[in-house]
Amino acid sequence: MILPEGVVEERDKPRYPLMRITVLGEFTVAHVVSTSGDRPRYRLMTESELGGRKAALLMLKILICSPRRRATKTQLIKLLWPMRESEQANHALDTVSSILRRHILSASTHDSLLQTQRLNGETYFMLAGQSSLWVDADALVNLANTAVRYEQQAKDPLPYLEAAYALIKGEFLEDEAHCLWIQGRKQTIEGAKRRILYHLVALYIKNDRIRRAEELLFSFLQYHPEDEDALCHLMHLLVEQGRRQEALTIYHYSAQVLQELEREPAYYTQGLARQLKSSLKLHEKSPTYRTAVPRHIYIMIAVA
Repeated sequence: MILPEGVVEERDKPRYPLMRITVLGEFTVAHVVSTSGDRPRYRLMTESELGGRKAALLMLKILICSPRRRATKTQLIKLLWPMRESEQANHALDTVSSILRRHILSASTHDSLLQTQRLNGETYFMLAGQSSLWVDADALVNLANTAVRYEQQAKDPLPYLEAAYALIKGEFLEDEAHCLWIQGRKQTIEGAKRRILYHLVALYIKNDRIRRAEELLFSFLQYHPEDEDALCHLMHLLVEQGRRQEALTIYHYSAQVLQELEREPAYYTQGLARQLKSSLKLHEKSPTYRTAVPRHIYIMIAVA
């Protein structure tokens, strides 16, 4: 999608990132290989290029999750080798940081994409900024924030929201999902993903693009059937169109998923379902009332 002029991404910096890293869904690292024309081309690093450098990749992921993309030498050692002796761990970090700098973050510029700096007696490792080292999760947050700012200025936020939504390919660093060091950044990203979803749904409804709003909610519930916020949004949307049976069917499926997780729907969600059941009893006697379950519900159940 082509964004309006003035989109955030540090215009006074390089015209294009030297590297692109995706952490939403499949983890990938790509280097720029051609700068001819308006859009540069990138080459993905292969599994063989990355496979033998697990510690260096883990260091890269930790830095991506760290505030301002930086962490002290002490912090990195505690996360990478908590049980090693200090001297061995320092030597290991020097080796791994060299591998990361030379073999993964290598760039055809004088400035390294991984820098070190002494601050207050500590050695910090720092990744380059978004304009040189593009990360999809950071782009998603930037676009979401830009959309909010544009709406506050009475400008159209939709292109930014749609561009942000297009970046959502899966869970944030899914292979490291249970590591403690990921949790802070993961919560930020998950919150941004949901704000983008509901902001888009609200705009599509406002612009009478009801079917598109439905598609977003159904798609989200395919992978998060236990999410009651999305469930209630979709139920309300369907009820407003007179599709009560469909809304109730979706509720029962999500309630079953919650039961398997040893949970139950919240009081508000249950109340909404009770209202639907009462309303349905009054409407189902009508010969023109439809009770067929649409195809996308079957898709949702099959995927889950």
